[in-house]
Amino acid sequence: MKFVIKLMICSVFYVPAYAKAVMFFQKHITPNARILGDVVSITNDENKLMQIPLDSHPNPGETINKKQIIEWITQKKGAIDIKWQGKSTTLVQQKIQTTGDELRHKAQTELEHRLKNKYDSITLIPKGQVKDSEFPLAEFHTELPESDLPAQQICVMLIHGKRSVPVWFKVSAFQNVLVAKNSMKSRTRLHQSDFILEKRNIAGLKNKPLTQLPKDFWLKNSIKTHQILKISDVAPVPQIIRGQRVKITVFNKGIFLRSEAIAQHDGYTGQFVRMKNPLSDKYFVAQVIAPHQAEISS
Repeated sequence: MKFVIKLMICSVFYVPAYAKAVMFFQKHITPNARILGDVVSITNDENKLMQIPLDSHPNPGETINKKQIIEWITQKKGAIDIKWQGKSTTLVQQKIQTTGDELRHKAQTELEHRLKNKYDSITLIPKGQVKDSEFPLAEFHTELPESDLPAQQICVMLIHGKRSVPVWFKVSAFQNVLVAKNSMKSRTRLHQSDFILEKRNIAGLKNKPLTQLPKDFWLKNSIKTHQILKISDVAPVPQIIRGQRVKITVFNKGIFLRSEAIAQHDGYTGQFVRMKNPLSDKYFVAQVIAPHQAEISS
C-alpha cells in the first residue's frame, strides 16, 4: 500500500505541463493573406489553427478586431481556450502603388530642377525614411519652400488631396562669391583688390552673398579673413562721415552765411546730423544736402 501511494505521488510530479496557447496579431497584415497564420500568430498551436484557410482575402485598409478572429475560429473549430495578447484591433495594409524610394526621387528631381537654375552646382543628401503609398506617383504634386537662399535642410512636400508626405534633404549649393582676403574693420571702403571670387557653399546663409563689388560702398560691420561678403555687410558711403570737416550754409531771415563744422555722426542726404563748431566748441544740428555739405534754415 505504501508503495502504491509513493508511486502515485511521483506520478503527480512528472505529469507534463502544457503551456496555454497565446494568440496575437501579426505585425504586418497584407491584402494577400490566405490563411489564419497570415493574420495572427499562435504559440503552442497544437490544433494547427494557423493553417485554416481564410474565407476571402482581407480588404486593403480594413480594420480587424479580436472579437472577429475569435468568433471566426469558434465557427470553424468550436470553442477554444486561447489567451489573447497585445492590441485588440489592427489595420490591413493598403496595396502599395508607389514606393518610398519613388516618392523621394520625385521630390529630389523637383528640388534639383529648382536649385540648378540658380547655382553652379548642388548636392542633395536624403534624410530619414519615406513611407510607401497606396496612391499612384502621378497623382502627387510637389510644394517647394519659397526662399531667395537655400537652407541647409529643405523639406519638399508631396501633396495628394488632403494628405502630404514630407521629404527632407541636406543641401549644399555652390556659387562663385566674393570672399575677403584679410580681416577688415567696419567703415572700411570696399576695393576690388581686397576680395577674390571663390566657389563656396552658400546653403544656410541668412543674407544674399555678393558676386560683384558695388561702387562707393563701405563695410557696415567687421568681417574676417575668408568670410563671404553679404549684402547685409555693406552700405553706401554716407555723404558726410563722422570727423570730417563740413561746409555749412545758414539761411536766416534773408541772411546767407557760410561756415565750417566737424560732423559728429555719419549722415546721408536729407538726414539731420549733429555738428560741432571748431571755434566755439558749440554743437548744433544741420541737414545733409550733398557730400561734405549741410545747411541750416529757419
